[in-house]
Amino acid sequence: MTAPIDAAALLARLERYGIERIEQALLCLPSGFTDFTTTSPLGDALPTNEGATTPRLFSVVASERATIHDGAKTRIVLAATDGLQSVRIVIFVVGGVDVSYWKSLNIGERLFLFGSLQMWEGRLQITGPTPIPHRLVGAVRPEYTGRRGVVSAKVVRAAVELALHDIPATVRYVVGRLRLSEAQIIKRARLTTPSLAALLRAVHCPRNIRQAEAAMSEVRRLGAFGVVWAAQTMRQRSPCPAAVVAVSVADIQALVARLPKKLTIDQRRAIRDICADLNAPHPMRRVLSGDVGCGKTFAYMLPALAAQMRGALVAVLTPNSLLVGQFVQECREIFGDECPVVGVTGASRKTLDLGGNPILVGTTALLDRLRKQNLTPAFLVVDEQQKFSVEQKAALAVPESNLLEATATPIPRTTALVTHGSMDVSVIRSCPVAKNITSHVVERKDAARLFTHTRKVLGASGQVAVVYPIVENAKQARKSVVAAFERWNAEFPDQVGLVYGGMRDAEKHETIRRLKAGELAVCVCTIVIELGLTMPSLKSVVVVHAERYGVSQLHQLRGRVARLGGNGYFFMFLPKTVGAKTMARLRLVEGTNDGFLLAEQDAKMRGYGDLTADAERQHGTSRSMLFFGMELCPDDIAQFAEMPTLDPSRRKVA
Repeated sequence: MTAPIDAAALLARLERYGIERIEQALLCLPSGFTDFTTTSPLGDALPTNEGATTPRLFSVVASERATIHDGAKTRIVLAATDGLQSVRIVIFVVGGVDVSYWKSLNIGERLFLFGSLQMWEGRLQITGPTPIPHRLVGAVRPEYTGRRGVVSAKVVRAAVELALHDIPATVRYVVGRLRLSEAQIIKRARLTTPSLAALLRAVHCPRNIRQAEAAMSEVRRLGAFGVVWAAQTMRQRSPCPAAVVAVSVADIQALVARLPKKLTIDQRRAIRDICADLNAPHPMRRVLSGDVGCGKTFAYMLPALAAQMRGALVAVLTPNSLLVGQFVQECREIFGDECPVVGVTGASRKTLDLGGNPILVGTTALLDRLRKQNLTPAFLVVDEQQKFSVEQKAALAVPESNLLEATATPIPRTTALVTHGSMDVSVIRSCPVAKNITSHVVERKDAARLFTHTRKVLGASGQVAVVYPIVENAKQARKSVVAAFERWNAEFPDQVGLVYGGMRDAEKHETIRRLKAGELAVCVCTIVIELGLTMPSLKSVVVVHAERYGVSQLHQLRGRVARLGGNGYFFMFLPKTVGAKTMARLRLVEGTNDGFLLAEQDAKMRGYGDLTADAERQHGTSRSMLFFGMELCPDDIAQFAEMPTLDPSRRKVA
C-alpha cells in the first residue's frame, strides 16, 4: 500500500516551477508516452546483430532466481522465459536500483519488463530493464520531465496523480484564466473534444497511443489560442486622460521638411501610428520593429521632438553611450538648437538640467537620474528594447506614460503575438537607400582568400570591421579582440581602431569619430557595434567564430554594412568545424537578407521554447501560457493570428 501524498509538501516543491495550486499540475504536459497496451513475444523482437532492439514490453516468467556477481561492476543476473524463448536478465547495481525486488523473485513468478533485447556472448539478454507494475499493463503511461535544479520528474508525476482526483478544479482554473466559458473556449480554440475534462483525462490517462497523440494535438491548439487570446485581452486599456500628448500634424510636417532624405512609406505609417497613440486617451504600448538600416530612429525621433515641442517630458533609453552620442549628434545636425537634446551617461553630471525641456537620451544611467529627481516621462522610447530587462523598463514607465519599444530585430506577426502580444506593433520593412549585401560562410581552408578580399576592400577606400567574441583572454588569444588588434595593427600600421564595451567612453567615442572621419580603415571590435551604429564607409564585416552568435546578432552585425547604400560584404568565419545544426543556422543567414523572413525561419527552426505559465518569471504573453512544458512554433500561432481584436476602438496596426 502506497503512502498518502502530502499535497502541501508537493506544492512547496512545485512553487519554483510556477505552480501555486495543485489543480495546475494537470497543465504539466507529458514529454512523451510509453505504450504498455501489448506485450511482445521474445521471438518477435530478436536482434539481427550485436545492437539492441527498440524498447518493448515483455511478459516473462522467472526460470532462475537472481544471483549477485561481483567484479568491476556489481550486477544481478537471473533468467526468464516466455514459454518459447529464454532470456538472461542483467541489472547493474548502481544508485536507485531496488536490489530487494530482484532478489525476492521466485521461480515461476510472472514479471513484466520494459527494455531492449540484445545478443551477448551468443545468448539473448535484456540489460537494465524497467520492471512494470501489473496495474500498468494494458495502459499507456505518460512520461513527465521536470526542470533541472527546480523540480524533478518524479515530483511532477506525483502532483499530476494527485490532481487527477479533481479534474473539474483544473477546468475551473482554465476557465477563470481565460475568462471565457468552457463552451466558448472549445469553440474559439477549435477543439473537437466534448469537454475540457475529457481532454485532460485523455492527456494524462490515455487508453491508447492514438488517443494520446490526438489529445496532445488538441492541447497544443488550446495553448496557442491561449497566447493569442491573452494578447487581445491584455491589449485592452482603460482610458487615462493624463496620458494624452497633443502632438500636432503641422509640427510633424515641419520637422519632416527639414530631413535630409525623403521618408519611406513604412516610416510615414509608423510615425502616424505613434502620433495617433500620443493623442489617444489610452497610454501607448507599442513596438516599433524595423529591419536593419530601415531608418527606425527617424520614425521615433520626429514624434519625440513633436512631443517635446508641446511641453512633454521625453526620454529615450539606449543600451550604450555610442548610440547616445549618435542620436544627439544627428538630432543637432538636422534640427539645431531649436529642439534641445541632452545625452545622459555614467560620466554625465548627477543632476539633470531640465532648462528648455530637452529630450533626455541616455543609457541606464538615465534611470538613476530620473528616479532620484522623481521624474516620469510622458513619452518613453526604449531603443533596442531586447537589451533591457522588464524591470528596467518598468522603472521608467508608470501607467500614464506612453511607452514605445523600438527594436531592430525584425518581428513577424506570429512572433509578435508571442513576445509582444499585449502591445500594438508597427513595422518598417523598406530601406531608404538601395544596397546589395553579399553574405558568405567562410571555413578555415578559405582564410587566405578572405584576407585577400579584405585588402581589396581597403584598397578601394572602403572600411572593414572584424568582430571577435572575447575581449581579452590569454588562453583563447585567437578569439580575443585585444590580441587581434595587435595582429591587425602590425599588418596595417596606424590604420586600425579598437572598440569594445569595457573601454572608457572617451576612448570609444574617439575611435568611432576617427572611423567615421575616415582616419582609420579597420575596426577591430566586439559585438558592441551590433546596435544601430553608423560608419558611412564600412563596406565589409568579418565575424570571427560566427558559430558563437545567434541569427539575430549576425543579422544586426550585417546591418552595419553599406549604411549609405551600394555594395557590401558580410563574412561568417569559422576557424574550426561546426555541427550540422550550427551550419544550418549560418546558411540561413547566408541565404537571405530579409530580416523578417530570417526571423520567421529561425523561429521555425528553434521554436518559441517552453512558454510556461510562470507569470512572475516570464515576459510578454508567455505569462498567460496555460501549459507547462509546451513548445510552440510559428505555425501553431498562425492558426489564430487573424483573430479579431476585442476592442473595436483600437485601430488596426501596421
